[in-house]
Amino acid sequence: MAKVVQTDLEEDEYMLFTELLHKQRLSIREGLRLAVNRMVKEGVKVDPKDPFLNHKPTGRSSLGDLSKRHDEYLYGRKRRRDSSSTPAL
Repeated sequence: MAKVVQTDLEEDEYMLFTELLHKQRLSIREGLRLAVNRMVKEGVKVDPKDPFLNHKPTGRSSLGDLSKRHDEYLYGRKRRRDSSSTPAL
């Protein structure tokens, strides 16, 4: 579901933005979506050392439970906290 976003711009910001949009033949809605998408893409960082990204797919596995335990095989087993040491709420 789409969300409506509303904000205030200074007069000079608005004028510069609309001039840029006019030159690119974009609506305000299209320009704002492009700006948000660009910020989101720049803000998402990918770790090149992530084993998931460097693991070459083979298409076959001798592990029968690979679909259930793939994270464990890639990243190692996570230690579970002992439930008796967890404070009661």
